[in-house]
Amino acid sequence: MFHELHHIRIAGLRAAVPANEIRLEDEAAYYGGSLKKVARMRATLGMDRRRVCPPDVTASDLCAHAARALLNDMPGVIDNIDALVFVSQSPDWKQPATACELQHRLGLPTSCATFDVNQGCSGYVYGLWIASSLVGAGAARQALLLVGDAHAGGRDPRNRVMAPVFGDGGSATLLVRDETAPPLQFGFGTNGQEFETIITPGGQARIPLLRDAAANAVLAEDILDPMGNPWQLGDAWMDGGAVFNFTMDVVPPHIEAALHHASLSTDDIAMLILHQANTQIVRTIAEKAGFPPEKAPGDSFSRYGNLAAASIPAALCDAFGHVASPGKILMCGYGIGLAWGSCLCDLEHWNCSPTLDFTPDPDRPTRAARVERWQKILRGEISRHDS
Repeated sequence: MFHELHHIRIAGLRAAVPANEIRLEDEAAYYGGSLKKVARMRATLGMDRRRVCPPDVTASDLCAHAARALLNDMPGVIDNIDALVFVSQSPDWKQPATACELQHRLGLPTSCATFDVNQGCSGYVYGLWIASSLVGAGAARQALLLVGDAHAGGRDPRNRVMAPVFGDGGSATLLVRDETAPPLQFGFGTNGQEFETIITPGGQARIPLLRDAAANAVLAEDILDPMGNPWQLGDAWMDGGAVFNFTMDVVPPHIEAALHHASLSTDDIAMLILHQANTQIVRTIAEKAGFPPEKAPGDSFSRYGNLAAASIPAALCDAFGHVASPGKILMCGYGIGLAWGSCLCDLEHWNCSPTLDFTPDPDRPTRAARVERWQKILRGEISRHDS
């Protein structure tokens, strides 16, 4: 499915990652102390370092930091924001939508519509499509799109499939009505038959947490795969080989189809910004789709790790943080679902900066403090407005 949306401009973008960094050699013990293995992974996959949230920091914190930076540099826009969309697989709450709290934290008007979208590595493109549709249809004068993911509980460092790959990040994008803006061209696809290729099996409605605490212990038991990596049913699991085959089989033809739909060639595109799954995948997709390496950067993965839904905005900020009008860009996200999507756009006269480092408030509430507060609220000892 390919189509165009009109009269929308991407006016500004910020991305933020935690200042906290873990380098691959810091975890050499998990490779038998072999720096040669570390060097081989760096050479083949582009692994080097990743940014991870410290305790009690979430994706919404990273997105809020990015949003404040953007709104501070674009004075006067807050009162015209009619919609806030938060795209994440790691919301702060099961309910309500994290977007509701973000509206308050950012000081947006109470007339602003807010909602969450659960989408992964294609989530930035999906979010652009949704927010652009609202602005293009006249349902919102301006829309603030917040896209981010973070593993607040931390990934098990013993698991060498997931832990060294994924980092944490957040972003904020402002979309505005502009009658003179070139069209945004979108394309999407889904193969739900393979939805288990990347999945967190336990913890939601199909394998729920139960009121009997003892019955939940099975969700926290270590299960060793044939390579000795520990998994729990509450962890995200990935069939790496199937994911690689999916990206090679689906993504390059989709990119070619997007160009064909727009009657463009690779020569017409200033930059191909791909989801930063890993450097090897980015390079291989670009080559198969006919793009030279210099037009398909993959070094954001080496800097931050795979940021899931936040990887495309971070890559955009890395590539164009000081460029006022980057030109014609093709973005493509792909992954969990299995879902994929592309956006072809002209980035003109926008407000962007290099990816920001986020250092949290040292006095932020801890998990234990939040638990204690809610225990007191439920016992009637305090009001939820008391603290």
